[in-house]
Amino acid sequence: MSILLHAIIVASYFVLATAFALLVPEYVPAVTSTIAPFLAGWVFLGSAFAHYAFSQSERARKTREEMNLMRRQTREIAEDLLNTQTQALQIRQALEQVGRAGEQRVSQMVSEVKVLQGLIESFSQKQAQVSLVNGQMDIAERPHLVAVQGGKAVSAPSGGDLRTAEDQEVLGIVQEALRLDRVDVYLQPIVSLPQRKNRYYECYTRIRSEDGAVIGPGHYIGLAEREGLVSAIDNMLLFRCVQLIRRTQKRNYDTAFFCNISRESLADTSFIGDFVDFISENLDLAPKLFFEFGQADIESAPPVTIGNLARLADLGFRFSLDQVTHLNLDLPGLSAKNFRFVKVDANFFLSGPANMGVDIDAADIKKWLDRDGLDLIVEKIEDEKQLVELLDFGIDFGQGYLFGEPRLSRSD
Repeated sequence: MSILLHAIIVASYFVLATAFALLVPEYVPAVTSTIAPFLAGWVFLGSAFAHYAFSQSERARKTREEMNLMRRQTREIAEDLLNTQTQALQIRQALEQVGRAGEQRVSQMVSEVKVLQGLIESFSQKQAQVSLVNGQMDIAERPHLVAVQGGKAVSAPSGGDLRTAEDQEVLGIVQEALRLDRVDVYLQPIVSLPQRKNRYYECYTRIRSEDGAVIGPGHYIGLAEREGLVSAIDNMLLFRCVQLIRRTQKRNYDTAFFCNISRESLADTSFIGDFVDFISENLDLAPKLFFEFGQADIESAPPVTIGNLARLADLGFRFSLDQVTHLNLDLPGLSAKNFRFVKVDANFFLSGPANMGVDIDAADIKKWLDRDGLDLIVEKIEDEKQLVELLDFGIDFGQGYLFGEPRLSRSD
């Protein structure tokens, strides 16, 4: 309330008191003209006091409202400041996590590139050896040169390994695919039974020619074995499996991959040493990767191979026995070596116990494996009729064209 308004109100009180002093004696005989001014003064003072009390009360109310408003604003400012600090802390933590993740990813990439570099160097050395014909000639130009002994190229006898133009062409495609990174990975699901839920994927290599034609192992594996290129192909497959695991981890997919390793790769202590160093810095890969070995390779493995197998097992890797030709197995020994799967052809069960190489009923095979902590995978299940018969044996997992053929893995 402004000062002018207060002055007007006080003046109105004075006018009221004056009117009271003049009019009361006229209408109230008991109030004489001498007493009237005193009464008028009290009226004026009472009105002024009431006005003052009212003004103070109004001022106090407004002060309280302003203080409450200030408190609310202060509280809101404090909350905004706290939220800002919290957001700043979250941003800093996120940046630190990104920084740590970036450093970890860079470390992983460096390690993976180191592995790939080792593969390329190994392959290049092999290529250099094969190409040392009189210091210059290439294998495609001299198809009978298939080995190097004592640093010198040795000619194969007539009727050697590379007999046809087709062999030469396929070998050239394989060599070029390894040099130019045209080794693709195909994935085939391994499903749990009877639910048919995808649980794992087996990885296969396919060679891609310059014109896009896809060549399966059946066309090149024999040549690759004779020319010592199987390890390079296996190692490239292993590198691709690591990349697959990285992608599935990024998308929070809970799956694992079976990767076949040849006896040449497992016996290569130098490569196993590099791989062990790599995995030691990336232990999260071990639960997502199962190494698969052929039965004949394990049964005839020399001590150095068994030692490399133990080094992988110590890192937490688990193994699968593949290419099973008989079931006369040392199950406790396999379990002790960290084998967790035995993969058996569907025909072992469908053609009767005579083909199993062991005196045990087919219905008891799963119980026999369970006793030593081994899961049974039945592969090459091609149709529903086979599956119906196989389910009677209580198998754990199935694989075959019935559940999905090998498909090219996505690179995104």
